[in-house]
Amino acid sequence: MITKLQKPIFFDDLNGRSYRSNFFGPVKKSMRGPQTKKFFTKDEKIRIIMDGQSNVIPIEELCRNEGIAVSTFNLWTKEFLSAPAVKQQKETEGITENHKFRVVIEGKSGETSVAEICRRENITQETFLNWCEDFLLLRNRNSIIHKLNNPVYQKNRELISNVSSLEVVKYCENYVDICSADSLVILKHNSRRLERVHELNNLVSLQKLNDVRFINKYLEKVNSKIENGGVMVGCFETFTARRERIALNKIPVLGSIYFATEFLIKRIFPKVSLTKKYYFDITKGNDRLLSKAEGLGRLVSCGFRIMDYKTIDGLLYFVVKKVREPYFDENPSYGPVYKMPRLGKNGKIIGVYKFRTMHPYSEYLQDYMVNAYGYAKTGKPANDFRIPKWGKFMRKFWLDEVPQLYNVLKGELKLVGVRPVSERYFQDIPREMQKLRLTQIPGCIPPYVALNRDGNVMSVLQSEKEYLEEKIRNPYTTDMRYFFSAIFNIVFKHKRSA
Repeated sequence: MITKLQKPIFFDDLNGRSYRSNFFGPVKKSMRGPQTKKFFTKDEKIRIIMDGQSNVIPIEELCRNEGIAVSTFNLWTKEFLSAPAVKQQKETEGITENHKFRVVIEGKSGETSVAEICRRENITQETFLNWCEDFLLLRNRNSIIHKLNNPVYQKNRELISNVSSLEVVKYCENYVDICSADSLVILKHNSRRLERVHELNNLVSLQKLNDVRFINKYLEKVNSKIENGGVMVGCFETFTARRERIALNKIPVLGSIYFATEFLIKRIFPKVSLTKKYYFDITKGNDRLLSKAEGLGRLVSCGFRIMDYKTIDGLLYFVVKKVREPYFDENPSYGPVYKMPRLGKNGKIIGVYKFRTMHPYSEYLQDYMVNAYGYAKTGKPANDFRIPKWGKFMRKFWLDEVPQLYNVLKGELKLVGVRPVSERYFQDIPREMQKLRLTQIPGCIPPYVALNRDGNVMSVLQSEKEYLEEKIRNPYTTDMRYFFSAIFNIVFKHKRSA
């Protein structure tokens, strides 16, 4: 009997031939009738993977020349990246050229974000991009003539360089196959060329998202046009970059007044129901202020995974990969009070109220932040650009927690208890702690404050474990003791939120 997991995997090429295969060698599948067999060694597969990820020859053309399907190429890429031999080579030989190229292929294929790769490899983004250039140079030696004679490549390169710069062209080439007829370069979000196409592999959009009237609807349209696994490159200007670009903002006092006025008109008015209609009637949606967190968060909410982003000529250029359908969030949260989905007692999802301390759409970036940067000593995601300065101030003095009193009145929270955490954070908690947590109602004031411990991950988990064990032993007196200890530490020992 063959179970589902024991069934061999078959790759179908463009000519209908089939092979049972893994990355280290194909095994012929018996078929009736005469046919031509083509087998690929491990080195041949690596050569095809490197040629395809170099973006010099379109993957469709490469697969057609080699007699394989695009799905086969994608599977070979995943198998190559998961091969343990490459990881062992790095451990024994250090960072070799082969290891660099594996890292480049992993980033260019979108299997892992560049930020996550850089953290894992302990390198900078510039180092990764330098490795990409070395990789392209290696493959271009044999393919540069094909590239220069490709009219699609010449047209797309000219479009990108005319609107932006050669640095943007080079950045796009690291991730997008602009030689392919299935890669589209557009100047505006309402381009007729985008309307006419039905299936795309890649898209380069050169209009700033700041000038798009309905940003999410546009991104949802792009999602519907690009096939699963396809890549989009685009850009927007963050309001931090805008503040640095406009000279008036650099004048003391006057600059602050101007920025505050512009922030009110171009950032708040588009999000308030009373002023939203008038704002868009006058501006047509042009030159809106966007934060880095909101721009990237919108992309994730519309079904894309962040591969990389980089600031070029004052604009934040992003590279994202389609991984699913959009969430179609009809009522995104912009207001000062935010309702966070958190795990309550017995695993029930509850809405925990807090004053907003993050930019809108930040909630969609939780997984990306954890995967790309890990956790800081405070137990929160490291390098968290989603929190502005005023948000950090509110968190430091517990001001953002005040609306949780409403959850206490509803019986969803207690004054003292383990923190109500997200499902993503819950996955990283040890299994025995997960079981203990689900037996109790979460609280507003966490145990590490009552015990006057540090706010790092291990200290918080240890404090919660001690609290939960004591709560089981003394269910009636534990919360009262922890509450008065926490108040004493906050008032007299100046204990602050992590």
